[in-house]
Amino acid sequence: MAIENNSSEAHASVSGPTFAFFSNSEWLKSFAGNPAKLHCVWNEALGLTASRLQEQADYVNALSKCADGAEALKCSTEFVQNAWKRSYSDGSKLFEAWRTSLSSTPQGN
Repeated sequence: MAIENNSSEAHASVSGPTFAFFSNSEWLKSFAGNPAKLHCVWNEALGLTASRLQEQADYVNALSKCADGAEALKCSTEFVQNAWKRSYSDGSKLFEAWRTSLSSTPQGN
């Protein structure tokens, strides 16, 4: 037997301010006229993801070659510090690609 909850509290998490951006499809219209623009941003995101995955694989490889706990801790610390720096840099690159893509989309659509 299914339990239905039609109260406003049950729907609050979906309609809250966190999802306001995604519930409004206006931002998608900027890509509707030229799907190649979205593809460009998608390619940038995939490239950045591939780079981060390769770095994770390299980190695990380096970690497996550590002789002791101190060396493993040093390796881990360096990886985390570099990951934070690259995360910020990647976010900036992705945002810039998205902004450039949106600004070059014709406004007549």
